[in-house]
Amino acid sequence: MLDEGKAVPEDNLEAAKFYGLAAERGNVDAMINLGLMFESGEGVRRNPVAAQELFRQAANRGDPLGQQKLDPIATGSVLRTAMLAKMDQSK
Repeated sequence: MLDEGKAVPEDNLEAAKFYGLAAERGNVDAMINLGLMFESGEGVRRNPVAAQELFRQAANRGDPLGQQKLDPIATGSVLRTAMLAKMDQSK
């Protein structure tokens, strides 16, 4: 709701906080949503490494989107992800 502005004003920073809490408790949907936020930089600082870790955790729990996000053919090369992570760290 917070990330989409449904019933409450949109607040991606607050949404990321709650997704993080739920992800820590093993909620796969929260892992995916927070991973997508880290991937895009929406509501949080862009962090492809954190995104990939959340996708990996979701994939390990059988989530198809998590598995797809880890597929190098579906998401681009692993090298590209590593390069983007280095670029973000240099900012």
